[in-house]
Amino acid sequence: MSVLRAAWVPDDDPERDWQVAADLAVRWVEREAAEQDTTAVLVLNAFGAEQTVPALRRLTQQHLVATPRSGRQRVGIGVGSVLAYVPDAKTLEFATGLARGSSLAVVEGSLFPLRGWAAQVHAIDLTRPEDEVEELDSRLTSALGRLKFYGNNGYGPPFDRQQAARVLDDLRSAGLLDRDAVLGAMAAQGISPNGLMRLGQLIDSASGR
Repeated sequence: MSVLRAAWVPDDDPERDWQVAADLAVRWVEREAAEQDTTAVLVLNAFGAEQTVPALRRLTQQHLVATPRSGRQRVGIGVGSVLAYVPDAKTLEFATGLARGSSLAVVEGSLFPLRGWAAQVHAIDLTRPEDEVEELDSRLTSALGRLKFYGNNGYGPPFDRQQAARVLDDLRSAGLLDRDAVLGAMAAQGISPNGLMRLGQLIDSASGR
């Protein structure tokens, strides 16, 4: 079972205070937990951030907190709504697993781009909750399906990498090769963190970086 509802706070305004971003996500997750009568979970890359951001500290006073290193045994599986705070790819994958059958909010940081992820999971932008959810170009969406097919083994086998590279070359030729959008979208489709790393390398090669 997948995540039922998703929301995010994009890192698109240098003037937006991190406390404001965290507060938007915390309030949404708390509402989701109350409606579902479940326990919320704050997911961090590492323990410590919850002590420096007041909104996060407030959340942990009544709910749970975990990191990929602490593992699922600390909070269980699918226990309720989840807030992933400025996650990297590994932390996002972990948070998504915990939010299975429930709700997931993510505050974007510099470690992993989320625009493609948000479009794939139809996440509400909590800074503009009345706006329509951004959609990816239909041609890009079609290519993402092929990338997922070749990424089931994390783009490890040479054949999979070759085929993925061809898809990326086609996107580049069409002017649709957006690194952040592709990586975020493929994370939403379940490509592993290692697979995303290899895919990023393929994108850089296709872009001539």
